[in-house]
This record gives sequence, C-alpha cells and structure tokens, in this order.
Amino acid sequence: MPPTEAGEALFPELTSLFTALVATRAPGTVPLTPPVEPWQARYTGRFRHCTRPATGVWAADTVACPECGGKDGPWTVTCDWRRVTLGCPCGTVNHRHGLAFSEMWLVLPES
Repeated sequence: MPPTEAGEALFPELTSLFTALVATRAPGTVPLTPPVEPWQARYTGRFRHCTRPATGVWAADTVACPECGGKDGPWTVTCDWRRVTLGCPCGTVNHRHGLAFSEMWLVLPES
C-alpha cells in the first residue's frame, strides 16, 4: 500500500535529513552527528522497500533473505549509522537488501 499524502509529503525532508546524517564529511570539518556506538534491534515481520519510479507510480518489494528466501524474520537489525544489515534466523547477514536507513528507522519500534 502506498504512503498517505501526509506521509508522502514527509519523504523529501526525510530523504535530505538522512542523506545529511550519513554523508561523508570533508577533512577538517565537524561531523553532523557525534560518534556513537552501533546499535542492534530485533524485528519480527516483513520489510517493504518502497520506490517511486515515476510521479504517481509506487512500487514495493518485500525483502527476502538471499540464502533461504525467508521474509518474516525475526531479523536482527544492526546499524552503524552508515549501513544497515539484516541478520536472518538462518545465519545469513545481508546489507544488499535495498532498504534505506530512513525505511528501517520508521519501521522499528522504540527500544
């Protein structure tokens, strides 16, 4: 299901925010975010990767483990603030799932 109009209106701001947060900084400049430890969370359920290939057109894929094809988890989500990896119950760890940091952030519950 595509996002609501209100949710869609947030995408440009969220995209620029998360792009700025993960951007590589120039030498000698101050980072936008303080150094933090990587975090990890567990998530049971499906991740949907939404794209908008054209105005008014939405596409969504359900993320699946590249090894076993599992889609429901429970996933071990690890983030180092630059890259998000998904750990499948079968033991496969994958960072080539196509999900953006913002997509993960909006799905995971507060811990």
